[in-house]
Amino acid sequence: MGELLSAVVQIVNSYVSRLLDRRTVSQDAKVGAHLLDVVLTLQELCLNGDRLLSLADALISDADPRADDQAEFAALLHRQSMLINQLRRGIDDSRALLATVDVDFAFAMAPFLDGKSGLLTRWQQQAALSRYSTTTLFFLPAEAVTRVVAASPAASTTTEIDRNRTEFVLVMADEVRSARRREVADIRAVADDERARLLRDVGRARADLAAARALCARLLAATQEAIGPAATARIRRTLTPRQQHR
Repeated sequence: MGELLSAVVQIVNSYVSRLLDRRTVSQDAKVGAHLLDVVLTLQELCLNGDRLLSLADALISDADPRADDQAEFAALLHRQSMLINQLRRGIDDSRALLATVDVDFAFAMAPFLDGKSGLLTRWQQQAALSRYSTTTLFFLPAEAVTRVVAASPAASTTTEIDRNRTEFVLVMADEVRSARRREVADIRAVADDERARLLRDVGRARADLAAARALCARLLAATQEAIGPAATARIRRTLTPRQQHR
């Protein structure tokens, strides 16, 4: 899901960078706390995703995958799904506050975080159905993500989004079906003639995720600089226990 996380990080970076430029974060500790929470969750999603891809490389390469690698892969998939829920809650919790600064932020994230049919919700459903498939591992390519986002209803209220959801849902379903037609059902049992291609796909996904991680790191550094070291330390102390129990 490197393409998906990359798209989310780019959108968050675009909006948060604008907030930082306005110096809103340094002037409002609550805004700063919400943003830091979101950025830290994104960073963990990227780190977790990178480890998943490393394990996928091992599972694909080894004709007899280690039980420990399989167990860790399954545990990390579960963790990734929990982090998505955490990200959704973090943005939902900050929706009203951030709307006073930039009303479009929550709506730009809706195609990804919508709890009924958003891209990340659809990935969670896919992962629950087919843990070791390539559709779970890679999900949708960049062009498919772009098409799904383009089909998202342009709306200023949640009610309007609910009312105009049909095209979005249909495009999403079509793109997922297309991905599943090309999938390898279980990366632990890959045919010899498919192994090299899948390893290349893993390499490309890791490159996409590395770019997202680098962008996330820059965003985190910029947010911490805007908030200041004392406020950053204080916010981290309040966020860490809450994140550990989500």
